[in-house]
Amino acid sequence: MMGTDQGVDSKSKEILEDYSLRPVPEEQKKRWIDMAVVWIGVAVVMSALLRGMMIGLGLGSINRVLLAYGLGELILISIMIFTGYLGARTGLSTPLLASQTFGSRGALLISLLLGLAFLGWFAVQAGLFAETMAIFFPWSFSRVWLSLASGLAMMLPVLFGFRGLKALSWLAVPPMLLAFFYAAFKVGFKFLPRPELIRLAQAHQPSPYPLNLGEAASLVAGGFIVGAVTSADIFRYARPRWVEVAAAATMAMVVSALMQLTGSTLAMATGLYHEELPRIIINQEFAGLGFLGFLAIALAQWTTNDSNLYSSVLAFKNLVRVRRWKLTLLLGLAASVLAAAGWLNRLSLFLSLLAIACGPVGGILLVDHYLIRKKNVPERKAEIFRHENNSPGLNWIALIAYFLGFLSGWLTSGHPWRPALFPFSIFAFNGILGGGFFYGSLKLLEKYLKNRKRKEK
Repeated sequence: MMGTDQGVDSKSKEILEDYSLRPVPEEQKKRWIDMAVVWIGVAVVMSALLRGMMIGLGLGSINRVLLAYGLGELILISIMIFTGYLGARTGLSTPLLASQTFGSRGALLISLLLGLAFLGWFAVQAGLFAETMAIFFPWSFSRVWLSLASGLAMMLPVLFGFRGLKALSWLAVPPMLLAFFYAAFKVGFKFLPRPELIRLAQAHQPSPYPLNLGEAASLVAGGFIVGAVTSADIFRYARPRWVEVAAAATMAMVVSALMQLTGSTLAMATGLYHEELPRIIINQEFAGLGFLGFLAIALAQWTTNDSNLYSSVLAFKNLVRVRRWKLTLLLGLAASVLAAAGWLNRLSLFLSLLAIACGPVGGILLVDHYLIRKKNVPERKAEIFRHENNSPGLNWIALIAYFLGFLSGWLTSGHPWRPALFPFSIFAFNGILGGGFFYGSLKLLEKYLKNRKRKEK
């Protein structure tokens, strides 16, 4: 009996700890369809519909809209496949992969950056979830209490790690997709004339919508770039097969494109701005989904926001040695209090800056593992990871490349806090390219100097 109890306790501990500090073992690997459904749950989010509405009005042509989605999603699929396969092959989360590239001490900075970024956006989304509830239930509790309750409720599936995310996604994704696609067909595909749509886009306050293909594609990719860069957090549960990782990433991003296309059709048919999305989904004069529409919007925010807290916990777990479930409770409670206090609304620009700062991490990881190490990418086996001592305490080259990559992404981001040095705004890809380029260049320079020094001897 004691042995049985110990077995149950051990299994419960594994479920709650979720292999946050060691590789996911082979027997815990999941099917590619499980990966795809979890990622679809992350991609089916209210902000995807909102981005679609902006792009639809701004471009004013369904052909240009489709081209923008194709370009943006192609960037995301490529990044997700390569970063995701790193997670699948090693079984490690992004912070643990970073420790092998940036060094054990350098990875602490990266973990803090990722943890704060994901935690901040979890709090913001919890507040938005409360606002959605307040729209449908205006007579209910105050938004302060709704924000607190929303954050705590969203935290619950994350307590069970990947299993919680998978269960929520399988439960929520099918009805969400049906509801949103039904809304698009109900509103119809008779679009307003292109000049009228562009006029509306230019008239939007406080800022106009993107009016060219490059800005629109960058908006598509930029809306999911942090998730793509850190996709190892989810794909570490995938079997290490290129085709399975590629299939899951492609399916998720195709659904993401369809969600944004749904938003575009809603805006192009009604001429309404993205702020009116709940009204379009819920009210009888448009889609008329009522309470079902509210549930679809709420679930879309829930499934995506859980992945924010999940990645935040994985990052902070690399900083503090606390049980994962306890850390989830602590961070979930802290973020819920921040959401209730409304402080995160004042920090939205700072959180956007953190999102820009995440890009170079992905570029450096990809160059390090696929170009520098090549076949020396560490295998999934726990003993290899446990006894790997060749990672320096601080890899200065990676750290310097990171800051240079961040500068390149920030200066071309269009962020309000950047100096007005560049007249363009490409925020989706430059940080990743910059981080990877500078890291590869500095490593080549290091190799050249070492060879030169060796010859002089």
